[in-house]
Amino acid sequence: METEFADVAEEPAISSIHDRRTVRRVTWRPPPPGWIKCNVDAAFLEVFFGGATAAVFRDHAGNLLTASNSKIAASSPLAAEALAVRKALIIAKNFQLKRIIFESDSLILIQALKSKASIAKIQVILDDILELARNISNCGFTWVPREGNALAHEVAKLTADGSLRQNWPRCKPQVIMNILKEEHYMSLQLTNR
Repeated sequence: METEFADVAEEPAISSIHDRRTVRRVTWRPPPPGWIKCNVDAAFLEVFFGGATAAVFRDHAGNLLTASNSKIAASSPLAAEALAVRKALIIAKNFQLKRIIFESDSLILIQALKSKASIAKIQVILDDILELARNISNCGFTWVPREGNALAHEVAKLTADGSLRQNWPRCKPQVIMNILKEEHYMSLQLTNR
């Protein structure tokens, strides 16, 4: 009986280890050649009715082209995310970028942008985003899990707590360097498959 119990007790442990090995890790994926990907995120601090936005532009090789981070006033996390996308579109328009994918981990926002749905609390920002997007040829919006948006997430978080300066793309902190290295390595793994 003890042997049978031990065999049964070990089965779930063995299968859960096997399940963990087969789960794929979500990571940043580069855009197709000739395209630019802009990952956006926001950090919202409810006590301050504000937070910070981040927009990180990279090419198909994972090279950092430009980036933006700033503190904002916002009424909700969704409004902060929408302001981050709006700011990224303004940058793209100013640099006259074409063939660009805007990626966010805010599923509600991306669904609203793709379907052109109304969200009363942020409708003014949504209207701005859609108008800006119309002026950029070959522009699209995609959703990514937070793990695939690590760099923009970290930039927004560090900006919100005041520990990241505006010039961070030139003077990258170690935490940012680590994310860039890891994502570059993972993107090389994906392209070599």
